[in-house]
Amino acid sequence: MKTSPESDSAALDWAPQRRAARASDEALTGTARRWLRALPSRRRPLRMCQLYPRVANRLAWCWQNPEIATQVLEDLLHDRRGGRQGFPTPVTRELRRLAEYNAQQRVDPQGDGWWTSFGRLAGL
Repeated sequence: MKTSPESDSAALDWAPQRRAARASDEALTGTARRWLRALPSRRRPLRMCQLYPRVANRLAWCWQNPEIATQVLEDLLHDRRGGRQGFPTPVTRELRRLAEYNAQQRVDPQGDGWWTSFGRLAGL
C-alpha cells in the first residue's frame, strides 16, 4: 500500500511527542507480571506481552482504574492519528477481549461509583 508524502509527514509529526524509550519498554515490569497473573486465564494477552511489552506495561499501570483502562484500550484499538499500521490480528483479538472484560466485569454498570455500589452491597 502506497502512502502519500502528506501522510508520511503526518506520521512523523508524532515522533517528538512520544516519551523517550526506557529499558523497561523491552520487558514486562513486575506490575505487568502481577496484572497478567491476576487476569482470568482466557483474558490474558500473552501475545501482546511477548510482542509489545511496552503496551502491556502501560495497560497494567492503568488497570487499577477501569475508566482509564477503557480509554487506553480504546486508544489502542482505534487509530485516531491516521495511517498507523495497527497490531497483528491475534494482538487485536486479545485487546478486544480485555476491553470486553473491562466493560462487563470491572466498570460499574450503573455508573454511580464505587462507594455507592459498596453501600448498596453492605445494605447502607
